[in-house]
Amino acid sequence: MQDAYPCPTPMAAGTKLFSSDSELFKDPSVYRNTIGALQYLTSTRPDISFTVNKLSQFLQAPTKLQWMACKRALRYLKGTQFHGLQFKLVAALCVECYTDANWGSNLNDRRSTSGYCIYLGPNLIQWSSCKQKVVALSSTEAEYRALAQTATELAWLDNLFFEI
Repeated sequence: MQDAYPCPTPMAAGTKLFSSDSELFKDPSVYRNTIGALQYLTSTRPDISFTVNKLSQFLQAPTKLQWMACKRALRYLKGTQFHGLQFKLVAALCVECYTDANWGSNLNDRRSTSGYCIYLGPNLIQWSSCKQKVVALSSTEAEYRALAQTATELAWLDNLFFEI
């Protein structure tokens, strides 16, 4: 991948990955090791969280299409290798959060994916992208579950700030 061309996004728009989307990848250990490295990288690169979450769902038996999606994430990282988190000093700090859900996005089990990001002033301090634990029966339910997860994290942060 050292000589690969960079790409502008970590995942192609409209990409639908599922367990039998193409033939099996011949070396699953390479896929697993690469995903493990990408998971480690999400601690400083939240922009790849969604992609890594999606690719992590196929560690058991990855396919060639999933490996191609993994290589695209690596190409994205090559083009954005100097990106990362920046922290800025500000006089007043306020907490802002954003949350969203993708209803029934997993084609295998129809579970939704939730994501959130929490800012303290202009600084991103916490983020997540994960599959919901149950199948939502509507997009509204998926959004409410995402909101509940974010509210739980905000309550935890509130307690932490109070103790500090």
